[in-house]
Amino acid sequence: MYLKTKGIVLHTVKFSETSVITKIYTEQLGLVSYIVKGVRSAKSKSKAALLQPLTLLEMEVSHRENKSLQYIKEFRRAYNYQSIPFDTLKSAIALFLLEVISKSIREHEQNDEMFEFIYDSFCALDQSQKLNPDFHLIFLVHFTRYLGFSPHGNFSEELQFFELREGVFTKYSSEPNTLNAKESKFLNDLMATTVFENSQFKVSRAERKQLMKSLLRYYQMHIENFSLRSPEILEVLLD
Repeated sequence: MYLKTKGIVLHTVKFSETSVITKIYTEQLGLVSYIVKGVRSAKSKSKAALLQPLTLLEMEVSHRENKSLQYIKEFRRAYNYQSIPFDTLKSAIALFLLEVISKSIREHEQNDEMFEFIYDSFCALDQSQKLNPDFHLIFLVHFTRYLGFSPHGNFSEELQFFELREGVFTKYSSEPNTLNAKESKFLNDLMATTVFENSQFKVSRAERKQLMKSLLRYYQMHIENFSLRSPEILEVLLD
């Protein structure tokens, strides 16, 4: 069966002298691994560049049920990044988010809303004239909705603490699994903001760093074997 779909390249590795295996999150099929033959030959170097992580593609693919590796018939760039490849900070944020996505998505089923959120987020990051310092945090918060563990409830005078394991705002603090009142309020504000906005919150860099650590701990509690390599690099760049 052949079908057309958009895709987001997550990871590509060399398979042979001229071929690669690439993992792509697709609009129509979810997470799929493809073998692309001949793409590393001298005549196809430009095609190989399209399989770099972060690339947004339009593809025509062959899909057979119960096959671990599928085939791409044709592929081309769906969106040309204008700033991410040339902006060190945007590039670091994009790669950080890509790693979060790669470690979070395990499903091979179609999920239109999740795909659209990820695709539009990378486009929004690329198109932003002034980078929102909380962009990565907003993404982390809203991505949980598509993964099935979105924070429940809202911050209030009565419910001032966010409990990470249960994912709810609560009256009581039970460290170390509860955010303090200021952190919980910041989380609540991020929940009401989208990646398309440029809202600025009155928080310090240290508070941003701490919330990122708390959010990644939240992911670890709800996704098995979730661990990242890139947060430390991002922290340095955001200083």
